[in-house]
Amino acid sequence: MKFGSPVRDLTLIVLISIVWTFGLAYVAYILLENRYPDSIISIWNVWDTQHYLDIAEYGYTSSKNEDRYLQIVFFPLYPYMIKILSLIFKNYLLSALLVSNIAYAALVFYLFKLVRLDYESDDAFRSVIYISVFPTAIFLHAGYTESLFLALSIACFYYARREKWAHAGIFGMLAAATRITGIILLPVLIVEYLHQKGFRIRETRKNILWLAVIGLGFAYYLAVNYATFGDPLKFLEIQNQHWNKHLDFPYRGFLYSVGSAFWREPQPAVMAGFAEPIFAVLSLALIVYSFFRIRLSYSLYALATWLLVTSTSFWLSIPRYTLSMFPVFIALSLLGRRRAVDYLIIFVSLTIYALLLIQYVRFGWAF
Repeated sequence: MKFGSPVRDLTLIVLISIVWTFGLAYVAYILLENRYPDSIISIWNVWDTQHYLDIAEYGYTSSKNEDRYLQIVFFPLYPYMIKILSLIFKNYLLSALLVSNIAYAALVFYLFKLVRLDYESDDAFRSVIYISVFPTAIFLHAGYTESLFLALSIACFYYARREKWAHAGIFGMLAAATRITGIILLPVLIVEYLHQKGFRIRETRKNILWLAVIGLGFAYYLAVNYATFGDPLKFLEIQNQHWNKHLDFPYRGFLYSVGSAFWREPQPAVMAGFAEPIFAVLSLALIVYSFFRIRLSYSLYALATWLLVTSTSFWLSIPRYTLSMFPVFIALSLLGRRRAVDYLIIFVSLTIYALLLIQYVRFGWAF
């Protein structure tokens, strides 16, 4: 697979991905529901998107008279950006989709630039294509935080590699205000900083302090918890009480998922009983492989993210969380140098992508 001008080809990838995703979703909805939706975007107002729109419009609340108090588990940056755009477009759903798809375009360009620092253009293009057609890449276009978080975290790494530590700290701070896994950027980029200095402590300069800014993003989220409930860790309590999720060894989540496949109905058995452990195992295998092929800080970031999302009492949305482990796609791009592997990754990914997209816009569970 040969590519031409990076800007032209990356722009084409972005446009094709967006048009194909929204077009397929619209046509699939009409064919399967036998009716026309209110608009091409109305079918995207499902699942967690509704919560983000609600936060954007009304903010957080501690009132238990309605389930909106549960929304504290959602980090604030994404709904705040929706709020800002809604002032212009007067439509919260449209604003959410614009934030997500603009962020998708940004992550595509930043991922290409990051991979290009170490590898050839073809490798960088493959990493972009693989992340764009990944089975759960539908969430890069939906009203979810995936694309915004990826754009910010990849930009954070890119500027760290370019030794622009102020930029890295600011983008990392924004990532940490978007997803809980953003806080992982702080220790991992300290490793990256030391790596660039040959792990010679004497070479450390004051510019390393910019990385401390990353913690402010998470601190802001804790402040939102405190301002709303008077408890900075309220989100942990709600996760445990409402979703029965708490820290535990990864093998417990694995055993629960596999075991549930035998008592769940067919659809949830496939989506939760089989898909969760399959994606968890495959992503871990790629992370282990990455330690031998790509930069140390990237592999550490992917591993720390994997441990954070799998170290719970039961697994939920592991296939979607895998999407945020961007180093996995760099590792895949190296494996994809073999044409047969390249074609296999693309065909399998696109097939599952289409199935999940159709499931998602019909309000079916798609991770």
